[in-house]
Amino acid sequence: ELEDEEESEGSFSLPPDSVSIASDRYDKEDEAPSDGNQFPPIAAPDLPFVLKAGYLEKRRKDHSFLGFEWQKRWCAISKTVFYYYGSDKDKQQKGEFALEGYTIRMNNSLRKDAKKDCCFEISAPDKRIYQFTAATPKEAEEWVQQVKFVIQDMESNTIPEEDEEEYDDVGQVNSEPVDDSIYEEVKEERVPSKAEVPRKPSEEKVTTVSEDKNTDYANFYQGLWDCTGDVPDELTFKRGDVIYILSKEYNRFGWWVGEMKGTIGLVPKAYIMEMYDI
Repeated sequence: ELEDEEESEGSFSLPPDSVSIASDRYDKEDEAPSDGNQFPPIAAPDLPFVLKAGYLEKRRKDHSFLGFEWQKRWCAISKTVFYYYGSDKDKQQKGEFALEGYTIRMNNSLRKDAKKDCCFEISAPDKRIYQFTAATPKEAEEWVQQVKFVIQDMESNTIPEEDEEEYDDVGQVNSEPVDDSIYEEVKEERVPSKAEVPRKPSEEKVTTVSEDKNTDYANFYQGLWDCTGDVPDELTFKRGDVIYILSKEYNRFGWWVGEMKGTIGLVPKAYIMEMYDI
């Protein structure tokens, strides 16, 4: 809240203690989640699986208060949650919201100054609207594209879950011969890939993968942005590099297992895109 206190002292003639107390109280009310849900406190440097981060200006929910319409915030997308802090070293977030159910778009009507083309908003029916300003129009567009990717990924991930539920239902109705045969066919197609991997020798596994590569175009991806692995288990690649996806086992965490130039490692799926339009 020091940021609010400094701004208020420089702009108004009210006693510093009165303005600081009022600003501090209002800031807590403004940053509180609109739906009543709140995530556990977490330090900015400790956020896991950060897909994008940086400083933005966040618009207050009621920007008429003391005239502070925009506030500088360090924002980060961690998995499927949008966090915002006072700085990138804060030990606790000022607020956050899950991106599920939201949409995002550029909005040049939020400001009338030189930054009008740097604004975007994240909104959902019956939920609070979050409005931000980036340093440049290009940076704003990058935020929009990243949030869209996360939202679309969450929506696409709901389809496999439904399939698994149907699969389980078929497996339960094993008193009917027709359903049993369907269950067995599905089981033969899906289960071996998981059950046989630990038992197969590594050489045999590599041979199978290389043979599949000749026709398995759906698993060829290319780097969307440069990515440097933080640990040895993560692949380091550049924009345009070709990566062959071996497994999507960690999909819910935002990571896949890929191979590039003979090296196998974890790949953040937000940093790659399909190489072929199939």
